[in-house]
Amino acid sequence: MKKSIRSFTLSLVVMLILASCSLTSSSPQAQVALATQSLPTIVTIELTVQADPATPFNAVGQVIQYKYNVKNTSTTSTLGPVTVPGATCPEVKTIGNGDVNFDANEMITCTSNYTITQADLDKGSLTNIVTASINGVSSNAVTTTIAAAQPTILKLTKTANPVTYDQIGQTVTFTYVITNSGATTLGPAQFIVTDTGISAPINCGAATTTLAQNATVTCTATYTVTQSNLDAGLVATTATASGGGVPQSQPASATITKGTVVQSNANLTAGSTIKHQVVNGEWLWQIARCYGANPDKVVQANPQISNPARIAPDTTVTVPNIGSAGKIYGKPCVGTHTVQSGETWASIAQKYNADATVLQRVNSNTLTVGKVLIVPLNSLGSTPVITSTRTACPIPSGWVGITVQSNDTLNSIATRYGTTSQILTQKNCLTSTSISTGAVIYIPPPATAYPNP
Repeated sequence: MKKSIRSFTLSLVVMLILASCSLTSSSPQAQVALATQSLPTIVTIELTVQADPATPFNAVGQVIQYKYNVKNTSTTSTLGPVTVPGATCPEVKTIGNGDVNFDANEMITCTSNYTITQADLDKGSLTNIVTASINGVSSNAVTTTIAAAQPTILKLTKTANPVTYDQIGQTVTFTYVITNSGATTLGPAQFIVTDTGISAPINCGAATTTLAQNATVTCTATYTVTQSNLDAGLVATTATASGGGVPQSQPASATITKGTVVQSNANLTAGSTIKHQVVNGEWLWQIARCYGANPDKVVQANPQISNPARIAPDTTVTVPNIGSAGKIYGKPCVGTHTVQSGETWASIAQKYNADATVLQRVNSNTLTVGKVLIVPLNSLGSTPVITSTRTACPIPSGWVGITVQSNDTLNSIATRYGTTSQILTQKNCLTSTSISTGAVIYIPPPATAYPNP
């Protein structure tokens, strides 16, 4: 009996040893497989951020809206919710397959709003650093920076003269004033105005203009009324100023409206006498040219005007026998032009069907960039072409020759060109005050002649 017990005990021990050896001698592959089955799959999420607007901000109270796109970039799912500090995120079950799991490749968008403060403007930028998370897993950190807009330094005002129009071809002068509202001197630089109603940029001041704090520079441009303006009933254009290395100004506008439309120039009857209301910048001889009338006859018809070269606006003048001395153009009789770099008297005159000599005289022979010229519209051919020469009497320096017309007298020529018959007699070596049609008479240069020929 005792021998049987000892035998059973020994067998049991052997079996336990063998079992232990079997477990410890399992293959390495089996051990790796067992370990692999016990490791969890890692969840990863990715965050991208959008800001609207992403452009520079410029005012207290402006709202910036952020969108946070959170995506599961792993191959497994995890329970929600998705959270972004300071933002509102929808529930996970509202996206994808509608379950409570944030599945692989699913994306959820969270949002938040931020209101710009004075401190943000003072700092000059707004920075937002944020990280998304879900079920203990965090995303990458994203930094979003938006710059503040540079303060507006250039201020622009725009005015129009006149503020109403009544016919095609009428000219309107826009005046622009650029002001440096900053604390730092700007320039030297070329300041430029760009107007939606003017085809080319307008140089404001010289190319070396310097603007101290609160200093200004002024320029003008001319706008010509079209048929579409008559149809629309108004002209509304906007302009901005730039230059000096600072941001352009805020837009400035000026609106002109249609007034009572005057009689069409095409309906003016040759040989008739009309009444003309003077506008700023007109003079009697140019009014006569407007209607193809004889300037001397127009002077005679208006004895109430003491100085034909200086007439107050809104004065009513009589123009007799229109069309007797040339083509009837009608209003407007004068315009304005701002001199641009590279222009000449001839090139400017060509733009307006103007006589270059008259243009030169009426502007005192001064042609500088930025100057606003008075333009005698449709005056081409009003200065007679000199067809003869003289050798007996030296030509005074700078004097210009004109051809005597059938109704000219020495006194009328002297009055027309701002001199006296005595001076004309002396400078032209005349022996009497009698002059013949077709003869050449020399008149003073623009610098000494009256300003409105």
